[in-house]
Amino acid sequence: MNVIQGTELKQMLQAAAQHLTNEKERVNDLNVFPVPDGDTGTNMALTITAAVKELDALETDSAAKVAAAVARGSLMGARGNSGVILSQFFRGFSDGLKGISQAGGIDIARALTKASQTTYRAVMKPVEGTMLTVGREAAEAAQAAAEDNQSALEVWNAALKVAKKTLADTPKMMPVLREAGVVDAGGDGLVCILEGALAGLKGEVAVETLTVPASAPPEERKEPAAVEREEGITRIDGQLVNHYCTEFLIKGQSFDIEAIRGRLEPEGDSMLVVGDEELVKVHIHTDHPGKVLEYCGTLGELTDIKIDNMKLQNESITTDDKTAEHEEPKGEPKPIGLVAVVPGAGLAEIFESLGVDVVVTGGQTMNPSTEELVAAVEQVHAHHVIVLPNNKNVIFSAQQARELVDFPVRVIPTRSVPQGIGALMKLDPEGSLEDNVSEMEDGMRQVLTGEVTYAVRATRAGDLQIEEEDIIGLVEGKITAAGGSVSEVTLGVLNRMVDEDSSVISLYTGENQDFSEAEQFAEVVTNTFPDCEVELYHGGQPLYYYIVSVE
Repeated sequence: MNVIQGTELKQMLQAAAQHLTNEKERVNDLNVFPVPDGDTGTNMALTITAAVKELDALETDSAAKVAAAVARGSLMGARGNSGVILSQFFRGFSDGLKGISQAGGIDIARALTKASQTTYRAVMKPVEGTMLTVGREAAEAAQAAAEDNQSALEVWNAALKVAKKTLADTPKMMPVLREAGVVDAGGDGLVCILEGALAGLKGEVAVETLTVPASAPPEERKEPAAVEREEGITRIDGQLVNHYCTEFLIKGQSFDIEAIRGRLEPEGDSMLVVGDEELVKVHIHTDHPGKVLEYCGTLGELTDIKIDNMKLQNESITTDDKTAEHEEPKGEPKPIGLVAVVPGAGLAEIFESLGVDVVVTGGQTMNPSTEELVAAVEQVHAHHVIVLPNNKNVIFSAQQARELVDFPVRVIPTRSVPQGIGALMKLDPEGSLEDNVSEMEDGMRQVLTGEVTYAVRATRAGDLQIEEEDIIGLVEGKITAAGGSVSEVTLGVLNRMVDEDSSVISLYTGENQDFSEAEQFAEVVTNTFPDCEVELYHGGQPLYYYIVSVE
């Protein structure tokens, strides 16, 4: 196989998605910390699955067009830090194949090199011993093979061979991997992709139909009441407007994305126009879908057209659901709106009570996609929006979503639920966006976060020997306590967090915690730390018995 054409590249990428989906749990298990929420494999698998869904209706034999479609799909479908980095990998890969109908060895090497360079630029502080290193050394091997005039198949095989070797060496580059006895999870995910793609190129993989689920299984997903009731609906003086949800694709050439956005903006709201010079995806809520379709039909061929009448959907809701508390905002947008990502129903209620407009269900093991975050931001009736990721693995996706909307959005890099609450305490609804960002970032830094969960495997963390199913406690993401009792470990965590300046301890119970038992434990905490006020809340978060904060 001297060259790879579009049909072959499509088969490669679909096989890569299939292979990583099959291997995602094994990749998840490579999580450095023995906590039950390692989700690198899941995030990367969902990201590439969303990417290749863009290929379902794509009929082309151009490698460049296939790569571009996957880059678009991964941009919107990216979940978690590993997923966002993977989306940047596909973006660079697409840039490297731009204008290439059939890719030879030198073209594949250039695309892999461009992919590596793009991922490094996307990360503020690149760390060696991660998927970045695996991608870079694979690209260097591909380049060497291409310079030796090897075929596209041989170049890909050379890249995979070195990627596997580099992955095996990642524990030598990162002490934390060596201590945990694992290789880098993101690097392993990338190897799975390269490996699956090669099998696809050789015709060795039977590709199944893959689906992209929501960020949490349906039975776990609980949208805030306002979103359940009238998602994306706008009212003016109590009257529903822009009630046709209109979505479609435009296929053509030389599209000007900004010009299309500018032309469609007066026609409705909740607008999303993304794509490239040859394929554009449009989503808009409008009262005149015909006008939107007529204009866009002059630009190219329209496909995948979907129009839903939200007014009829809205009229099917019972009067009891239409309480004043849950009505959509009326009149002028407020100065600053808020979006927050939280992992439990109780926490969602807390954040809503603190003024958050849209709560996105997510967090550990269920990171929302970039597209979900974009949709949440666009639901907010405000001139500016502040996003609280409340999880280190959601920050990157939130920052990417920020770049995909056409009004000011700022991301407060909250790494935990308590940090999100600390930030909200500093919100001034009448203040400027920049002043609020500064104050809220200061507020999040004044809160310490602890978490109590269980170990999914035996390991060693510093001086702690941890056995599988031990209860473990983390302070600011580092394991500090382990034992056989939730109460014992939680007290150990608090002993590490509370000092003479501490005044408030907050306990947030997990979804399976007995609240009456938690109340008894809160009394123990009060007696143990008499100088602190102790507050107990139902959080409803999965996997973690308690999330605790000290301020």
